[in-house]
Amino acid sequence: MTKGNKKKTANIIIDLSMVVLMPLLMAYSLIGEEFHEIIGTLIFILFIVHHILHLKWWKAIPHGKYNVYRIFITAFNFILLIVMFLQPLSGISMSKHIYTFLQLKGVAATARTIHIICAYWCYVLLSLHLGLHTEQIIRPLKSKKSFDVMKWSGRAVFILIAAYGIYVFIKRGFWGYMSGRTMFAFFDFSESRVLFIADYLAVMTLFAVIGNYLSKLLKLRRKTK
Repeated sequence: MTKGNKKKTANIIIDLSMVVLMPLLMAYSLIGEEFHEIIGTLIFILFIVHHILHLKWWKAIPHGKYNVYRIFITAFNFILLIVMFLQPLSGISMSKHIYTFLQLKGVAATARTIHIICAYWCYVLLSLHLGLHTEQIIRPLKSKKSFDVMKWSGRAVFILIAAYGIYVFIKRGFWGYMSGRTMFAFFDFSESRVLFIADYLAVMTLFAVIGNYLSKLLKLRRKTK
């Protein structure tokens, strides 16, 4: 396996690991606070490794021409970077298990507000990020003869899941958390964890689909110009 292939494989493993861990992270009280802190730490480490593997992209920011697509991706990545740093920093400041030695007194209320808002924005932005780069993930499959069948059947399935994701987004009150109107996370402890995770995966699919079509639209505009 070449160095380039190893890097691509590492990227796919990291991305898939974050896809699996993010819905678990959002379960919070359903999985326990200590487990929540462990998963949050793992996701942040994966996020850092992801960016180390993409240092070439960051170094290229001052160079080259900027079209609509590149401006959007660059701005989007900077926003995601800020949110991804605010989330663990606010979480660490009110840690009850792993990072108690780093707690800051008198900031719990502010930290909780920032943490909840960033948690939901981070979930949506990471899902969009996944969709924006779906083409890179599925590119190795394009050489297979069955790709066209897989593409259209897969697209139909994902659109159906995304449609359910709209319902979940409303039912679970995502916008209330994202807008700061809802300051505390509410959980039904009698609810199945599997159902909870399935719902959040549907929301992830919704924004991944949006990100994928947004990417296609921006690239089409670039080609047209």
